[in-house]
Amino acid sequence: MPRATSPRAEATAATRAGLVEAATALFAERGFAETSIDDVAAVAGMTKGAVYHHFAGKAALFEAVFSAREADVHERLRAALDDAPDQMAGARAALTTFLEACTEPAYGRIVFRDGPLALGWERWRECEVDYAYAFIARVLDGLAREGHLARPPGASYPTLVLGMLSSAGQLLGQAPPEQHPALRAELLGFFDQVIAGMTRTP
Repeated sequence: MPRATSPRAEATAATRAGLVEAATALFAERGFAETSIDDVAAVAGMTKGAVYHHFAGKAALFEAVFSAREADVHERLRAALDDAPDQMAGARAALTTFLEACTEPAYGRIVFRDGPLALGWERWRECEVDYAYAFIARVLDGLAREGHLARPPGASYPTLVLGMLSSAGQLLGQAPPEQHPALRAELLGFFDQVIAGMTRTP
């Protein structure tokens, strides 16, 4: 039986969620460097002290926003994969969903444009691995299980695929919106060739 949540815990969670929501909007619009704790407090309708009560500073708040965005997009990726008729269609659906998400300021700008700056390169890479590695491994295992791959995926494959996807995310996250459609199509074409190369019989 689930443990009941106290009114105080619910209020704390609601306050934290409000701060993350306000910060998400500001980081997506202005970027990490141009957003202050004062800005977040004002948009959330709270005091600066309330922000610091929940987060040690702007970097900690950014990481909470980053994690929320990653969780949301990876839920969309899992849905795209699970709703597809087979693993190959699922892999491409998830890839398309990912590239589309990278054109959204609340994901592309926060995760791939400002993420390395705000979190530091090493922490950013750790977060990317935490969220994406298992999903990529699952996709590769599914493709192998259904006989789509020319050879079983090596232990290094998820890391290599993650590197390519992160680079694609950075390209889209840093590109101006008017370039997104053409760049997204170009990247999808590239990954189609990568998948074709992995599935081609030697």
